Amino acid sequence: MHKELNPELFGEKKVAKNTAMDSVSAVGTSPNSYLNTDRQIFEVKAQNQALADQLNKVVATVNELIKTSNIKFEKQHHLLNRLEQSHNGLATEAGQKITQLSQRVNERKSFDLKVQEMVDRHNNVIKSFEVRMNHLQKLLAEKEAQMISSQAALNEAKMEIARLKRL
Repeated sequence: MHKELNPELFGEKKVAKNTAMDSVSAVGTSPNSYLNTDRQIFEVKAQNQALADQLNKVVATVNELIKTSNIKFEKQHHLLNRLEQSHNGLATEAGQKITQLSQRVNERKSFDLKVQEMVDRHNNVIKSFEVRMNHLQKLLAEKEAQMISSQAALNEAKMEIARLKRL
């Protein structure tokens, strides 16, 4: 038995190939065909209801997934905000430490320059002291030589005086 939906239910009109069939179907509408149509309508309504139930289940599942996704996105958003705040705090702290280190390095450089200047001045003082010391040593050596020659002359003079006293 071949089942066919009534196209008139859906607003369509069936074009008949045969005018003899049209006259038979128009004249011969039996209660059996009405029952068959009612049964088909009931089956279609049941299918529609089943599809509506499935659609509602799918909609509920999708809504649940959307809610869980939104909750997850919100958590991720909060985590991202905390991470950004932490990163910004660390970046600020690192920048401050770098600035402090830079200032310390600059201070150390200025102290090193001052110490180097002091060492250079000290070296210059030592060099000038060495030059003066060498000059004084030369003068001392000259004076010692003069003293030795004076001592020798004095000894000679004493010996001469002693010889003259003997005579």
